Amino acid sequence: MPASPTTQSAAGTRLNRRGRETRQRLLEIAIGCLAEGSGEPLSANRVARAAGVSWGTLKHQFGDLDGLWAAVLIELADRSGANSPEAWPQFRGSVGERLREMVDAIWAILGTPEGRAVETLRAGLPTDQAERLALFPQAAAAMARYEDAWLRAFEYSLADLPIDPAKVHQVRCLIPPAIRGINNERRLTSDADVAAALRGLVGATTAYLE
Repeated sequence: MPASPTTQSAAGTRLNRRGRETRQRLLEIAIGCLAEGSGEPLSANRVARAAGVSWGTLKHQFGDLDGLWAAVLIELADRSGANSPEAWPQFRGSVGERLREMVDAIWAILGTPEGRAVETLRAGLPTDQAERLALFPQAAAAMARYEDAWLRAFEYSLADLPIDPAKVHQVRCLIPPAIRGINNERRLTSDADVAAALRGLVGATTAYLE
């Protein structure tokens, strides 16, 4: 049986226990560096320096910066549970109650180190899609899977209600960027205004779906 990606080096060789521990430590440090959002450019050298290892060690584990960021996103998706539909909760209540639950969940995630890491990585990747795919194909694919998992979870939360699927699709595409926009204003806006904005988002999308 082939080794899973988390037990293999970038070259496809099986990692021993020490190698797996090194890989996990590098992922933890990479997530921490991203979560800090210090403004320093995203670089594998920064992660290697913070971990006290050589570039060769990081290259052995992940291949290059693209492989590192892809591994980070896979790790964060696994932690979030978004890739485990069998573990998703059973949603109950009205459309508004479910939307509030999903908005609250996304908002909470954005405030965690893991959520900040994803947002820093998102901002650090090229905004042009063709350039992003050319320079960071693995990370771009991992980011797409990460986001798709959350979109599927959103659709799942409303799946048993008689709502127009086209409207659900529109709302699921709207809510994440809307919440990111509110989150970007968090440091410049009072807590009361932020809370009002989130309530307004839930109220508007609820009215549209109903």
